[in-house]
Amino acid sequence: MTLPTLLFIIVFFIGLYFYAKCSDSKYHEGLTNNGGEIRCPNLLIQKGSRFYLYNSKIAQVPGVNPVEFENLEDYTEFLDWQRSQGIRCPVLYLQHSYDAQGNSVYKVRPSVSEPQGGLPPSSSSSSNFISTPSTQGNTAPSIGSSVGDLITEQQANTNIAVPPNPTLLVDATRNDPPYNKNSYPSFDQTSFYVGTTTPLDQMNVKEENMLYSPNPMDDNWGGSKFTQSLVDKGYYKDNEVKMRV
Repeated sequence: MTLPTLLFIIVFFIGLYFYAKCSDSKYHEGLTNNGGEIRCPNLLIQKGSRFYLYNSKIAQVPGVNPVEFENLEDYTEFLDWQRSQGIRCPVLYLQHSYDAQGNSVYKVRPSVSEPQGGLPPSSSSSSNFISTPSTQGNTAPSIGSSVGDLITEQQANTNIAVPPNPTLLVDATRNDPPYNKNSYPSFDQTSFYVGTTTPLDQMNVKEENMLYSPNPMDDNWGGSKFTQSLVDKGYYKDNEVKMRV
């Protein structure tokens, strides 16, 4: 028997021994659970003192989906029970509140126990996102569509990635229509939007996902000839500036 053959047999038996000893369930990876992934709730909405726990992957059934909790203590007890059973589901936490103009909005919070209310605004109009509960608070809000913020029912069902911390631009130079129409946004010298995703960021992502981008700052830039061809075809016609010499 040659030396390579002997080494091959030894390695084979070592692997067989390892497989036999480490096949116990306690050695299995615990971060994923394919069997119960569909049953995992993925959206928690707080309105007042009540909490509504949704699973957007299944149909809504009153009393079942969403699961309603009277207060934070009830939800915490339910969360402790889930973890005791080995169930760990990532949940998007939304908190209902009102902005400075008195509009009803839903804000993304990092945690139920640590909401961090001082974070930069990341909210959406409730009329475009969620139908609010009744005045008595007995009707759970339903998952609806979103305008550039949070999560949509279609996105949740198709597992479309949602940009982190989406928020609208706060720009006084563009909040006085019809003045300053089609103007460029103001320069943010305070880095107010660090850690959030603005509509400008989404425009950049859209260009980066194109086959060829007209933006020289993108890795998929089509080149100077490609950008010049777009200029010649009138792609930037609305952005052209004429100066008298």
